[in-house]
Amino acid sequence: MVFNSFKYLIFFPIVLLCYYVMPHRMRNPWLLIASYFFYACYSIKYVGILLIATVVTYFAALVISPSDPEAEISRKSNGGGEAKTLNNKTVLIISLVFMIGMLFVFKYTGFTIRNINRLLHIIGFKELAVVSIVMPVGISFFTFQTVGYLVDVYKGKYAAERNFINYALFVSFFPQLLSGPIGRGGDLLPQYRKIRKFDLDNIINGGLSFLWGLFLKLVISDRAALLVNTVYDDFHSYTGMAIILATVLYGLQLYTDFQGYSLMASGSGEMLGIRLQKNFEQPYFSMSIKEFWRRWHMSLSSWLRDYIYFPLGGSRCSTLRKYYNLMMTFFISGVWHGSQWSFIAWGLMHGFYQVMGEVLKPFREGLIKRLSINTETTLYKAFRMVMTFIMVDFAWLFFRANGFMNALRMIKQAIINLHPLSLMEGGLYSLGLDKPNFSLLMICTFLLFIVDLATYNGISVSGWFRKQNIVFKDVIIALSILAIMLFGIWGNAYDAASFIYFQF
Repeated sequence: MVFNSFKYLIFFPIVLLCYYVMPHRMRNPWLLIASYFFYACYSIKYVGILLIATVVTYFAALVISPSDPEAEISRKSNGGGEAKTLNNKTVLIISLVFMIGMLFVFKYTGFTIRNINRLLHIIGFKELAVVSIVMPVGISFFTFQTVGYLVDVYKGKYAAERNFINYALFVSFFPQLLSGPIGRGGDLLPQYRKIRKFDLDNIINGGLSFLWGLFLKLVISDRAALLVNTVYDDFHSYTGMAIILATVLYGLQLYTDFQGYSLMASGSGEMLGIRLQKNFEQPYFSMSIKEFWRRWHMSLSSWLRDYIYFPLGGSRCSTLRKYYNLMMTFFISGVWHGSQWSFIAWGLMHGFYQVMGEVLKPFREGLIKRLSINTETTLYKAFRMVMTFIMVDFAWLFFRANGFMNALRMIKQAIINLHPLSLMEGGLYSLGLDKPNFSLLMICTFLLFIVDLATYNGISVSGWFRKQNIVFKDVIIALSILAIMLFGIWGNAYDAASFIYFQF
C-alpha cells in the first residue's frame, strides 16, 4: 500500500476521520496501530524487525540519556568535559552496532558474499554459498532515524522519550516510514507529545501538497519512466543521443518520483497535525554541487553532515583531511543507497566533484576577475546551473544503470554511436513514448519548471492559491484531480510499488 494506490486513498481518510473523532489520549495509539498495519501490508514477517529495532533503541536511549539534558547542555557550554560513564558509552556502541549490523545483514550480505567469491575464485579457493535475503522495505530510513536519535540522546541534546507509544510512533509513523524524510527526535517527539487539534488549514494545505505530489509522480515521473526504462533496459539497441535523452529524463523522473513521495508524506503528516522535515528545495536550480546537496534529499544530506562529516572532523582540520572527510561521507552515501558498485561510484563522483570544486576555486575566481565577469547576471547564474545539472545528471547514469560495468558500456555506446540527428529522424517517438505522451511530458515538465522557478524566487504558489476565492480554488482542484485521473500512468504500465527510493 503506497500513497499513489487506491488502497491508500481508502486507508488514509479512514485513519484521518477516526483520528479527529477520538479523544486526544487515543490518537497516538491509533496512529501507531495504523502505522503497523500500513507496514504489515508489505510483509507481516518484517513487522517483527521494526518492533525489535524500536524496543532495542528505546531501552538503549533510556540507559544513555542524561537525567537532566538542560543541565548537561549548560555544563558543556561552560567548558565542562564529557560526563558520560563508560557504561553509557558501551550501551551506545552496542546499540549502534546492533542497528547498523541489522541493516548490513539484510542489505549487504549478498553483495559482500559475491565480492568475496570473486576474490576466492581468483586465488583458486572454493566459493561461498550465496545467501538470498529480502530486504525489509524502509529499513535504511528507520535505521538512520534511530541511530541519529541515539547519538543525540547520548550527546545530551534532549532526554530519551519515556513514553513507549510516542517513541514507537516516532520510529514507525507511516507517512515517513518507507522513504523518509529522515526525522530528528528533537523535531518530531515534541509534536507527538502535544495536543493536536483539528485545523482546517492543515487539511487544505496538506491536501494540496498531496495532490501536487500525486501529479508529479503519476503524470510526470511514471511517464518519463516509460522512456527511461525502454532505453536503459536495452541500451545496446539505441544511439548515444537516445542514451543522453534517457539520462536527462531519468534526472527528471527521479526528482519528481522522490519529490512526489516527499510531498505526499508531508501532506499526509500535515493533515494529521504532524510537520515533517522538508526534503527538497528546487535542487536543479543549484549553482554548484555543494549547493545541490543542500537542496536535494535534505533530510539525508543533513544526517550525513551531522553524524558522519562533522564527527570525522568536518572542515575544521587540514585541507587533505577535509578532502578525506568529504570523500568518506559521500562513499557512505553511495553505500547507503544500494549494494552495488555503481552506487559507490556515484557517491564517490559527488565527493570528487566537491573536492575538485574546492581545489579549483582559486583558479575559477582568478579567471572571473581577469575576464571581468559579472557573477550577478542571470546569464552567468544560468550557465552555472546548467553545468551543475550536467555533472549531476552524468552521475545519475551510474545511479540508474544496472551495475557499474553497464554504466561504463552505456558511456562507451553514447560516445562511439552518438548519431546527433537520430532523434530528429523519427527515432524520438520509438523510445517508449509516442508523440502525444512525449508532448504531454514536456508540457507538464514546463509547468513544474514554472512552479519551481517561482518558489526559487520566493513566490509561494500554494500561498497565492489559498488567497483566491473558493469557486476558483474548487475549479482548479477539480481540474487537477481530473488531469491526474486522465493523464496519470495507470493500467498495464502502472505499478503502485514503483517509488524509486523504496529499494534503498
